[in-house]
Amino acid sequence: MPRPFDDNVRPLVNESARNQDSTFELKYFGLHGMAETCRLILATSGAKWEAVFPSDWANVEKKDTFFGVLPTLYETTSSGQVIEIPESGAIENYLAQKFQLLGEDAWDEIKIRAFASSCQAVSTFYFLRVATIRDQPEYKATMLARFLNEAVATFVPVQEMHLNANQNNGHYVGNKLSLADLRLSIAVHTIVSLTEDKFVSESKTPGIWAVYQKVNSIPSYVEWRQTAAYKTIAEGNLRIVGV
Repeated sequence: MPRPFDDNVRPLVNESARNQDSTFELKYFGLHGMAETCRLILATSGAKWEAVFPSDWANVEKKDTFFGVLPTLYETTSSGQVIEIPESGAIENYLAQKFQLLGEDAWDEIKIRAFASSCQAVSTFYFLRVATIRDQPEYKATMLARFLNEAVATFVPVQEMHLNANQNNGHYVGNKLSLADLRLSIAVHTIVSLTEDKFVSESKTPGIWAVYQKVNSIPSYVEWRQTAAYKTIAEGNLRIVGV
């Protein structure tokens, strides 16, 4: 059975929340899925981290979680103590705050979270309403057309408008990497993988393209994409999700 939280870790978590000298393990399956943003935060932040995969999920590891699901983040502090954080949303929020991806003030954070939510919505549409369809090729083709002609066709010009308002400088807010930039990069990867340059390109959407290029050129992320773990994840995602 899943286990309850231990509130005795509260002081440790509060002390560690802004410190960046920890090491991390993020456990999830061999695809992007619910861990994609979490992994992207760690990879672009320059954190010392490792992507780990369950070895006996159904029989052993599932029982030793808070909710019986993954991902789970394991943070080892500089003092050697371990903090365990479940659920993708909680992990993303914790890491976004730790690595200062939520802007300079409350208004920045509101905008960043709004942009990030909008980007997540289009990614979720594809994952839940297209990629998960099995053995129904006609229905899948119909839902893919809806995703592209309704969701993506609306999403792209709206995001481009917001990025134009920030001078197409490669960021949604100010001149600094944020959670919204990372979420957009994930959405753009899906769109470009499915349609090449039909919706997004340097000439058609210079604002979106600037963010996508800036995220993908971060040295620590470039390095992560060369690892065996990343290649395992990307191959699994292509096989299961299609992008």
